[in-house]
Amino acid sequence: MAREMKDSGLPYIGVIPTQWNLFRLKAFFTPYAITNKPDARVLSLYRDYGVIPKDSRDDNHIVTSLDTSKYKYVNRGDFVINKMKAWQGSMALSGYDGIVSPAYHVFKFRSEGLWPRYAHYLLRCSSLSDLWRGLSTGLRVGQWDLHVDDFLNTYIPLPPLNEQRRIADYLDAKCTEIDGAIKSAESSISDYKAYRNALVYQTVMHGMSSHSQSVKESGVSYIGTIPQNWSCVPIKLRFEIVKRIAGGGGFKVLSITQKGLKPKDFSTGKGQFARSYDNYQIVEPGDFAMNHMDLVTGWVDLSSQLGVTSPDYRVFKARDESMEKRYYLYVFQSYYSALIFYGFGKGISGKGRWRLPAPAFYSTMIPVPPLNEQHVIADYLDAKCSITDEAITSKQSIIDDLKAYKQSLIYEVVTGKKEV
Repeated sequence: MAREMKDSGLPYIGVIPTQWNLFRLKAFFTPYAITNKPDARVLSLYRDYGVIPKDSRDDNHIVTSLDTSKYKYVNRGDFVINKMKAWQGSMALSGYDGIVSPAYHVFKFRSEGLWPRYAHYLLRCSSLSDLWRGLSTGLRVGQWDLHVDDFLNTYIPLPPLNEQRRIADYLDAKCTEIDGAIKSAESSISDYKAYRNALVYQTVMHGMSSHSQSVKESGVSYIGTIPQNWSCVPIKLRFEIVKRIAGGGGFKVLSITQKGLKPKDFSTGKGQFARSYDNYQIVEPGDFAMNHMDLVTGWVDLSSQLGVTSPDYRVFKARDESMEKRYYLYVFQSYYSALIFYGFGKGISGKGRWRLPAPAFYSTMIPVPPLNEQHVIADYLDAKCSITDEAITSKQSIIDDLKAYKQSLIYEVVTGKKEV
C-alpha cells in the first residue's frame, strides 16, 4: 500500500510523506569559525568525494596558502560548504579533523533531531543544488557566493529520526554499490587510454613495421631508434606560431580540452569566463591549438572550424600545407601523454602552471617519416583509435547513467517519494 503524501509547499522538494515535517536549517546548524591552527592537516572538498585530505589525491592543483593560520578548523562530523560551488553540490559531512580554506563555511550540528548522514545526502541532492544555485549571488559563476543566512533559512523535509537513520544506512549501502560499479568502469577507461597512448607513441616514434625495417639512432633520447628512411627535425622547421587577434566579437569561442578543441558551452556556467573576447586569438581551420600553460592535463588539437581561443594558448600552423597534419597531431598528443613537453617546461608550481616557452617548443625534436608513410600511419591510427574511443565512450555512457541513477535514487529517498 502506497504511503500517504502531502504537498510540502517547496518547489524543490515536492510532495513528502504526511508524517514528515518541515524545518529551517538554522534549527540544526550553527556556524563555526575557529582559526589559527596552521599545523593541522589541510582538507579539500570535492563534489564527488566529499571532504578528504588534500594530499590524498594528485589531481588537486589548488595551491595551499603559505600562511594557513586563517584556514578554518574542522572536526570530524562537521558540515562543510564551498560557498562558491555550493550550487554544484560541493558540500559534505567531514570524516576528518583538519583545516579548510577560509572561503568555506563550516557548521556544527546543534540538535540531535537531524541525523548527520541524512543531512549529508539531502543537502547534496540535485534538487537542493538547484536551490543553492538560485540563492547564490555574485557577478560571475566562479565568484558566486552562498551566504550563511540564506543557507540557514532554507526549509528541509524532516522524517522521524529513526527513519532518517534508515534512509542514511540504505543510501550508504546503495551508493557504495553504485560507486563500485562506477570505479570499475573508470578503471576500464584508464586501461583503454593507456593502451591507446602506448599504441600511438610506439607508432609515431618507430613506425608500423619496425621489426622488419632497418633502424638507426635518432640522436634524441625520448625518440630512440627510428626507421632508416626517417629523420628528426626541430618543430620550428615544420611549424610556425601565429597570433591573430580578433579585435571584436562575433566569433565562436573554442576551448582546448582533452576531448579536443570544442566550442565553449556558456549554458552550463562551468569554467572560466572573460569580460570581453576582443583580445582572443583567431583559430582557422587547419590550425593547431595547444594549452602550453598546463603540460600535465592540457592538450593539443587540430581545428576544423573558425573561432577564437584564449590569448594565453598557443596557435601554430604547418609551414607546408601538403604535410599530413593528422600524423603530426598524433605526435604532439603523444608529447603530452608521455610528458615530453612537460620535460621542457618551466614555471613555479610544476603542475597546473608549468609552461612550455616558445623557444623550447620550437627546438623540440620530432620524428619525420616520408610523406606517404605519414598518410599510412595517420590512417592506421585513425582506425585503431576509433575502436578504443568507441569503447571509452561506451564505458563513459555507463558511468553517466550510473551517476544519474544515483542522483535520482538519493532524491527519491531523502524526500520520501521512495520508502525504505
